[in-house]
Amino acid sequence: MSNKKLLKGAFILAFAGLAAKFLGVFFKIPLQKLIGDEGMGLFGLPYPLYTVMLSISITGFPAAVSKLISEKLASEDVYGANKIFTVSLIMLISIGLFSSAFLYFGAHYIIDLLDWPRDAYYSIVGLSIAPLFVSIMSAFRGYFQGMQLMGPTAISQIVEQIGRVLIGVGLSYYTISMGVGYAAGAASFGASAGSILGVIVLVICYFIFKKSYRIDKKEKNYTRVSSWSIVKQITWFAIPISIGGILSSIMTLIDAIMVPSRLLRGGYTVEGITVLYGQLTGKAVTLMNVPLTFSVAMAASIIPAIAESYSRRNLDELREKTKSALKITIIIALPAAIGLSILAPQIIHLLWGKGEAGGEILRVLSLNVIFISLAQILGSILQGTNKVYTPLRNLLIGVIIKIIVSYYLLVSKINILGAVVGSIIGYLVVMVLNYIEVKRSIKFKIGIKNSILKPVVASAFMVITICFIYPYIYLKFLSENIATLISIMMAMLVYFLIIYFSRAIDLSENMIIKK
Repeated sequence: MSNKKLLKGAFILAFAGLAAKFLGVFFKIPLQKLIGDEGMGLFGLPYPLYTVMLSISITGFPAAVSKLISEKLASEDVYGANKIFTVSLIMLISIGLFSSAFLYFGAHYIIDLLDWPRDAYYSIVGLSIAPLFVSIMSAFRGYFQGMQLMGPTAISQIVEQIGRVLIGVGLSYYTISMGVGYAAGAASFGASAGSILGVIVLVICYFIFKKSYRIDKKEKNYTRVSSWSIVKQITWFAIPISIGGILSSIMTLIDAIMVPSRLLRGGYTVEGITVLYGQLTGKAVTLMNVPLTFSVAMAASIIPAIAESYSRRNLDELREKTKSALKITIIIALPAAIGLSILAPQIIHLLWGKGEAGGEILRVLSLNVIFISLAQILGSILQGTNKVYTPLRNLLIGVIIKIIVSYYLLVSKINILGAVVGSIIGYLVVMVLNYIEVKRSIKFKIGIKNSILKPVVASAFMVITICFIYPYIYLKFLSENIATLISIMMAMLVYFLIIYFSRAIDLSENMIIKK
């Protein structure tokens, strides 16, 4: 995979992911107005646990499948590539069935164990079907990414999210009269319905694209490999990445576990805690995840690209791909973090209505966009060079630091911001440790001028633009929403004009962005 193809694939996935995230934001806006902060708290409580259970399906397996299929296709072993997909699909269906059964039959036990409100039961049950179909989607997405076909993954993401929005909000509207718990559960079922639609799209794409790859068992490059051998190959690569995904999810699961218990000790009521948690997960985390879409897409694209260069021992190409991925990530993550932080209350009011709380949580949490983005990309680079356990070790250190910081700060005066600060410090440590290891292993130079200095200068001018434009527009139109929208558009324009004319992005990268 060339540097050009790497960036093009990343931008395709990023575009689809961004569209899905925006649909997710507009899903939560009417949902929050419908069920309130308490309902959003009930809706959000099961998601960290759900994500932890799915980490093996949605992180390690797609990466392993895409890497192995990419290697098979490079040697023109089409039959071998299809066999890898078949084995991985069976493995993921088994994992999905177990996860779905655990959530459905263990809902009451989970609530008792974690001291969650009783109404959280409906949200857990509503989600319980999703693991099976999300696992199936992961197998198909790994298959298509290994074939360097990002379109099916992109289409399925958008269809999945549309289904989630329409079905989730629609069912919540019809069940709100039964109580906020029922409505939150109905919203959770939207994720299950969306995953079913996503599977349907991927199955259709599979049969369409499969016609282009004829299977010939007698082809000269076909190597007979047992299913058990493929299981071991997938497991060897997928398990450490999956554990890393689990640890990332544990970062948020820690909040679901520690926030209620520690804030109760700090004197908060159960209702007050649920409201604060709803502001964190329903608003701040939702908005933070929008710019993180690009780093997730880049991470998915870079593993097979890095693995290809590493297997050929082409260190110059490897360093070039690393530099390019990190530079583009910084150029996108830095202004996103700063912009969200500066306009946090205004963005909350724009999307959820004037007077809505959660702005201060978003202001602090948005800084994590930078650290999470870079930690993800650096971790994927390490995985692509077969250092699959190094990012896992670094992430474990970050989780431990997150637990320690959150434990002590949650009972302080900053209350739920203690959990936010814990996450920021945890991911900062992970980012630094991953960078040190990448720097040591491939000895690349990041390029201070284009990758750091120019984005920082452009971000500074972006901040100045906001500081001048926002009060001027607000006084002229007496509308916070109009001032916020115009400030965001002008700030983005100023930032990317400076990036463009300062040539922070070279010609080949610029061509990819235009496409």
